[in-house]
Amino acid sequence: MKKLLVTLTPAEGKRLIAKGLLALDLIQDSLKKGYLCITMGTTSGYLVEEILGEYDKTRHIAGIVVPKGLAITDKENRASDAIFHKGEYIENTKVIDVLDKMGPEDVIIKSANALDENYVPIVLLASDTGGTVGTFLGSAAARNIKVIVPVGLEKSIPTAYEEFCGQFGKEDWDYAIGTPVGAIAIREGIAFTEIEAVEALFDATAIPIAAGGVNGAEGSISLFIEGDDDGIARAYEFFTDLKGEPPFPKVNHVK
Repeated sequence: MKKLLVTLTPAEGKRLIAKGLLALDLIQDSLKKGYLCITMGTTSGYLVEEILGEYDKTRHIAGIVVPKGLAITDKENRASDAIFHKGEYIENTKVIDVLDKMGPEDVIIKSANALDENYVPIVLLASDTGGTVGTFLGSAAARNIKVIVPVGLEKSIPTAYEEFCGQFGKEDWDYAIGTPVGAIAIREGIAFTEIEAVEALFDATAIPIAAGGVNGAEGSISLFIEGDDDGIARAYEFFTDLKGEPPFPKVNHVK
């Protein structure tokens, strides 16, 4: 067994996650034979870019976290969900438009805002009706549609959802620096972090051993990766090429 140490910025982690998702048979099958629905989110935007080659990720965002706080983007400057059916990109379509045609062989991708201490993805809700999650979560459970939640380890929080579940909704804040929100746990979703991406791409294990940094490494994750000689050699080449992934482009259409 060989060992590899690598530190990933948030953007490098997002790119790794996108490439790891594309390496999954489940994603490839849904992309080629059924529906692959990639809803809004920064990390999921990287997956759309990986599939299409060119894509304006800054338009693939509804809720957003910026230095001033939680916020939302202008609807006029947003894209729709990225819907693929049997390899064809269907523009100007949302997941709710195709839900009645979907089933167990199809996949919905939904980025998360947090990953709790039990590895449960959490999504913040600024919409009165629950946003995109509110449109599909019940139907996905009823139809056994797979929901995969790409989320970077930078979004790990040291608390369980149960600690704050039911304690606030978007109308319950006395003060809010930023957009008031509620929160929901996506227990039906499969969390997909850098850890799962490393396993999918290199059949290797990844363990986070440090977090954070400065000079552009804020939010970074340092990983201890272990696997067989071939897998780690390939991983080393991959991460050498991945280093230098530019930060997520500046999003100007923020309310």
